[in-house]
Amino acid sequence: MQHIGTRIKALREERNMSQAQLAIKTGYTDRTSISKIESGKIDISQTKLSVFAQALGTSVEKLIG
Repeated sequence: MQHIGTRIKALREERNMSQAQLAIKTGYTDRTSISKIESGKIDISQTKLSVFAQALGTSVEKLIG
């Protein structure tokens, strides 16, 4: 089963978006946080799920799996 970070990375790459671009769209100051989320080192809060879904043009349900 894919973890949410893997799905975020796949969606980001499908949209030809850099980690820096996603960071800006989701309110993070730099791409480091996005890298950590994608690698599973840190989790995103439930409140950020909808922000990521909107930034990636998908639903929260699709992100969660």
